Amino acid sequence: MHAALAQSTQPRVGRNRRARALAVRRPLWIVGSLAALLAVLPPTARAYEDQATLGLAVGYAGVPGSNTVPRNGVDVAVSAGVGLGDAWSIQGLVGYSVFPSARALHLGMAGIETVYALDIVRFVPLLGAGLDGFLSVRERQTRGDFALHFLVGFDYLINPRWLVGADVRGYWVTTHAQSPLDPFVITAAARVGVRFDLR
Repeated sequence: MHAALAQSTQPRVGRNRRARALAVRRPLWIVGSLAALLAVLPPTARAYEDQATLGLAVGYAGVPGSNTVPRNGVDVAVSAGVGLGDAWSIQGLVGYSVFPSARALHLGMAGIETVYALDIVRFVPLLGAGLDGFLSVRERQTRGDFALHFLVGFDYLINPRWLVGADVRGYWVTTHAQSPLDPFVITAAARVGVRFDLR
């Protein structure tokens, strides 16, 4: 009986070992495939290297989870950035949002962010993250807050100087516990920009 039990468990142990080996090899195969794909992709075209960019954006501002302040508003922002290499840039951003209601909320923002651009000819996907300061005004009550944000967007290069684009930023208000703002603020905007050579 013991011999039969030992024989019945041996195939199961073998199957478990094969399953563990497969579980290890599968992520390695995925990572290797992605690395090979990146290796054969064409290099970036360095759309922003040695260039400064000025932009103007207009769009939507929202506080989606709020029960105490207006949820929907209008956002206007200006930005100025400089390319740090073939993919990375840094830019400053100043914005103003108004949330209309009987007790309107006015929200000013100033921040800095790093942006990664994958240039595909004229279409340039963007990813970024940054640090911000908020100033909210409502019924003569003023409050300052800090926030962190992420950026997802794209640029379309019309010609060597002009571009249009769109972006979405999600802000996490790190000091929201003491603030009239909810933890999360969102902006989604269309943008026009102009580029200048630094060399």
